[in-house]
Amino acid sequence: MGSEKLSDLLLIFRAVVDADSFSAAGRELNMSPAWVAKQVTRLEAILDSALLIRSTRSLRLTGAGQECYRTAGNVADELTALKNKIHSDAKLVSGTVRINVPSIVAIDILAPHLAAFQVKYPKLSLDVVVSERFVDVLNEDVDIVFRAVRSLSDSTAIVRQIADLPRILCASTDYLRTAPPIDTLADVQAHKALMFSGLQKPMTWFLRQGENEGWAEPQIALQANNSFVLKRAAVDGAGLAFLPKVIVEAELRTGQLIHLNQFEDAAPLTLFLLRAPQRHLPIRVQTAWNYFARLGK
Repeated sequence: MGSEKLSDLLLIFRAVVDADSFSAAGRELNMSPAWVAKQVTRLEAILDSALLIRSTRSLRLTGAGQECYRTAGNVADELTALKNKIHSDAKLVSGTVRINVPSIVAIDILAPHLAAFQVKYPKLSLDVVVSERFVDVLNEDVDIVFRAVRSLSDSTAIVRQIADLPRILCASTDYLRTAPPIDTLADVQAHKALMFSGLQKPMTWFLRQGENEGWAEPQIALQANNSFVLKRAAVDGAGLAFLPKVIVEAELRTGQLIHLNQFEDAAPLTLFLLRAPQRHLPIRVQTAWNYFARLGK
């Protein structure tokens, strides 16, 4: 485990001792009590020592816990001083930031900024995991999550809205040449659909045409939880696809895909940045958060 993660655990442990309970510490740190307790258990495993004697009414420090508590206090003071120093020189920021990102964001939105990030922060490394899976930023080992959704459910996570991600209805010339006419929302029902399976249930498209909008339920010819699979199938003539415009701009320019611009996305996706709330946010995470929060500007 990196030293930056150990410092996080020490600060959580100190908060638990100060509050005399996991629940109170969780409220102070904006974390769930279960997550706080898990972090203290991880710290005990790393140090190979019991730090707390737990009872139904209170927590008591062991001898090792008392020493750990004193160390945690020193760490908090040193981190504050270090934060002030590092803010004056970006090249001193170091460590690893764990990022989870869906594929539609990873390739066309995040990746073009990675080289510039490394130039600005040469000692700060990124561990990027590309996944369509819903990642729980509060309870999984990740620092920053990019999420593209219609809306976020209530959450205690820290959230920053980055950009809108409108989708477009598109298809290849070959498909449109032989397919039924598609002039109205009702016409969409008769078409083969290449459907993204990671967002909607039942799988439908919410479209707008002029002043009219409604849910289209086309015939699903292919469903996948990866938009790039659907894009390739659309280019090959397999059917209509409703995809984020950002990932099909090259195909639109070359004519491989045709934008059916009589239809609009009636419920566009929004790109959010999420992280777990922490009373003492590591500089490495704060630095990456501030950098990537500007992607939509």
